[in-house]
Amino acid sequence: MDGLLQNKPIIKNYSELIRQDRDPLTKQGRKIVLDILSEGIKAASPKKAMIRAVKYEKRKLQILNQWERELSEETKVIVVGAGKATGNMAIALEDILGEKIDEGLINLSKESLSVKKELERIQVNPAGHPRPDHGSITGARRILKLINGLSEQDIVICLISGGGSALLEIPHQSLSLQDVQELFEQLTAVGATIHELNTIRKHLSQIKGGRLAQLAQPATVISLIISDVVGDELEVIASGPTPPDPSTWKDVQKIIDKYQLWDKVTESIQQTIKKGLKGEVKETPKADQAYFKNVHNFLIATNTTACRVMRDFTEQKSLQPMILSTKITGEARQIGRQLAQQINQAKPGTVIIAGGETTVTIQGKGKGGRNQEVVLGALEELANEKGVVLAALASDGIDGPTTAAGAIIDGKMKKKIVEQMGLEIKQYLANNDSFHFFQKTKGLIFTGATGTNVMDFIVTLKTHKK
Repeated sequence: MDGLLQNKPIIKNYSELIRQDRDPLTKQGRKIVLDILSEGIKAASPKKAMIRAVKYEKRKLQILNQWERELSEETKVIVVGAGKATGNMAIALEDILGEKIDEGLINLSKESLSVKKELERIQVNPAGHPRPDHGSITGARRILKLINGLSEQDIVICLISGGGSALLEIPHQSLSLQDVQELFEQLTAVGATIHELNTIRKHLSQIKGGRLAQLAQPATVISLIISDVVGDELEVIASGPTPPDPSTWKDVQKIIDKYQLWDKVTESIQQTIKKGLKGEVKETPKADQAYFKNVHNFLIATNTTACRVMRDFTEQKSLQPMILSTKITGEARQIGRQLAQQINQAKPGTVIIAGGETTVTIQGKGKGGRNQEVVLGALEELANEKGVVLAALASDGIDGPTTAAGAIIDGKMKKKIVEQMGLEIKQYLANNDSFHFFQKTKGLIFTGATGTNVMDFIVTLKTHKK
């Protein structure tokens, strides 16, 4: 079932988080912030997005009132894809198209495999996330077999969402899976942005960067996409398996040079990049390729649409919400500090909503995620006042390599933590150990896998009255 469409609480430890403080204003503030975040996740429901986007009546397939075609008896419809939200997208598509789907295969992470029992025509292949694994490759090869040999009248529907970069992979012929895994870890450790990560991934893959669409030709490709990247650039989401790719081998070189990784990457990767720069390894497909006329990419859900729903919900609470940005990037702890400073100076009744995806430059050996680090950074700056609350949440329910989705704090916590628990915020930040900090202070937010992914949400609120 799509948990986002049920009446169960999105946040599993909702009641416990509200009861953390006896002060009525702080409890009220915590409740409002958690309710706002829950509305954001519900707004990003893949099933709702698919129902809005895809219509099929009297043999006519229509996408967002922008594309339509009548499907004949001979038209084959093949469904493929990968991503954290792709399982629920597939369930919705089967409900819409039914027996018109001939075959299908999607790569999903182990957290999303429960959708398998609700699918009849689309098969599920387990794959690795956040690191690609052999399942990512096996599934990708099976997908290529499905789309091989189709005709001009056939349609390939691609269901693409965040996490697809790891879940759908076939490394370049000259590279091993281990080469790709090690490079991903190196880039992540130095704080490379998702744009930079995916620029490199596209060039070192046989299925990313428009190549899936290329290999599906001459069939028509319809790509339904849920965005998990800042700016909603189609070529970046899941490393863009179906849109043309504007990046080049020179861009790959610049990124490797920027982070001084040339001597750290494997010999195989070095040689592949060198050959790419010489033109001995093909570039990713560009927009001037004629077959892209048969490829149609549709964005069906984003962080922006979810943040607007959160704003509208907040207005109904007689509060004054503002969407600061849906393109938040930068070092997680710094973003947290900046948001704390803003809410400190805000008028009572103010709610600041932000979306995007921060990064963490790993320097310590602790455990945490970018949203937990946002909140820990904010705690350094948050005013010691009643009713001031800040929380950050990964919309997919998985914040870094932890079991938590994010964390929540309030203005009374700092004094309590320093005086009663003896915890040093700076020490935990230095060790990138936000998870254990909030585990001790009971500030972790747990949702489990939500079945969607539109990046992260940050909400901060001032309810106290002077």
